[in-house]
Amino acid sequence: MRARPTIKDIAAEVGVSHTTVSYILSGNTTQKISPATRKAVLDAAKRLQYVPNSAARSLRNNSTHCVSVAMEKALTNTRFSGLLQGIRESLQAEGYWIMLFDFSTSSPPYPDFLESVLQRRTDGIIYISSDGYPPEEHCRQMIIDNTLPFVACDCCPEEPELVSVSFDYERGAFEVACRLFGEGARRILYWRPDVQSLQEGYREQGLRRAAELYPGVEFSVSLLPSNTCVCTSDRHSDLNRICSQHLAQEILPRIADFQPGDAVVCCWSVMVNHLNAALSGKGRGLKIATLSDAEPPVVTDTQILTSRSNFVRGGKECTALLLRQLRGESCSSVVLPPDIPSYIHF
Repeated sequence: MRARPTIKDIAAEVGVSHTTVSYILSGNTTQKISPATRKAVLDAAKRLQYVPNSAARSLRNNSTHCVSVAMEKALTNTRFSGLLQGIRESLQAEGYWIMLFDFSTSSPPYPDFLESVLQRRTDGIIYISSDGYPPEEHCRQMIIDNTLPFVACDCCPEEPELVSVSFDYERGAFEVACRLFGEGARRILYWRPDVQSLQEGYREQGLRRAAELYPGVEFSVSLLPSNTCVCTSDRHSDLNRICSQHLAQEILPRIADFQPGDAVVCCWSVMVNHLNAALSGKGRGLKIATLSDAEPPVVTDTQILTSRSNFVRGGKECTALLLRQLRGESCSSVVLPPDIPSYIHF
């Protein structure tokens, strides 16, 4: 392997000092250097295929300009793809890179996303929770003890030193139910997965809180079996199969006597597709709502009431909080409200 060219090679090629080359390649405009010299240096750097030594630059600047982003759920999930999009766009605008990690640990006791900062390979951490839970306590304590720049997303660490960006899932569900009851629904069935996550708890709590405000209404819950949440290579086909079975065996019998204007609130958009297909053409006038991003249903010409959390904005808020810490500024946790519930026509 041939040796990589250095700024001294560029200096020799152009016939200037390596200090001059360094000024030009670093974008320093405070020095009086002629436009012709700048062009000659940049042309030589391109011709010699010069690549800056990022490790050396990090030592000089005391910054890697790279951030650890920790997440373990698939990017096919709109929550996580939206968050990552917001983070990527914001970091790119500030000249930062992303190093993406899952929650695994190559060398105990700390996971790789934390080791990367401790080893000075990245400057800080954005931790995207899977089910509403923060990193383990010993990791949080290490972050606090070393005052590492850190933002927890979609969870709320108990330590006041750790800042977070959260979404008001309870409010989103509450507003959806209030709109449905306000439009005349007397019964609402909530179809949700049987998983123990904080997000699911918040959503159900919001729906129940709304039902308490409307005398004479009925609110009930149906739990999709938890084995649908296992991540496998064939997860999506398994999820569709089990949703279809649960719809036929559990959901349709429970809503058989629902009246026009009553509603089923679906936690996941995949549930919407199956329910909408089953109700299509029956003229029953039942309403469908979802607490996640609504995907185009199989059967078109339908309306879905949806409450969306702005995950792209959430990613940008995470980045803003982390960059403030990197600049030595103080910051506090943020809770983002959902969009106002609205009907989407497909």
